Amino acid sequence: MTDRYGIVGHPVAHSLSPAMHNAAFRALGIEASYEVIDLEPEGFEEGFRALAERGFRGVNVTVPHKESVLSLVDELDPVAKAIGAVNTITFEPLGIAGTNTDADGLARSLEEASVSLAGSKVVVLGAGGAA
Repeated sequence: MTDRYGIVGHPVAHSLSPAMHNAAFRALGIEASYEVIDLEPEGFEEGFRALAERGFRGVNVTVPHKESVLSLVDELDPVAKAIGAVNTITFEPLGIAGTNTDADGLARSLEEASVSLAGSKVVVLGAGGAA
């Protein structure tokens, strides 16, 4: 059976995530698919709840749903709670788990570029879950 994953947002047809993930699955010999899931805000909750029933194991969440999905998860990790947004969902036997990988991704990118913010004050410009 093929594991199903995807990216949830609106609009989301322009996302390069499916091409990237599906290429990685093929290269690694993993039987899985990564799909675009366009859910409009008006039907988001119903559409989101149906994903597990449709066989999805997990999804990435993007605009405009990173904040609205908070109320739909059963288990929220401390990072997502502190940020106030979720961008990664796993559908577990005991419920829906949510996390946010944005802060870790930024920190790792800075580290790989040999940029240290130790002792620094920073300002994040932007709005919503990504900021």
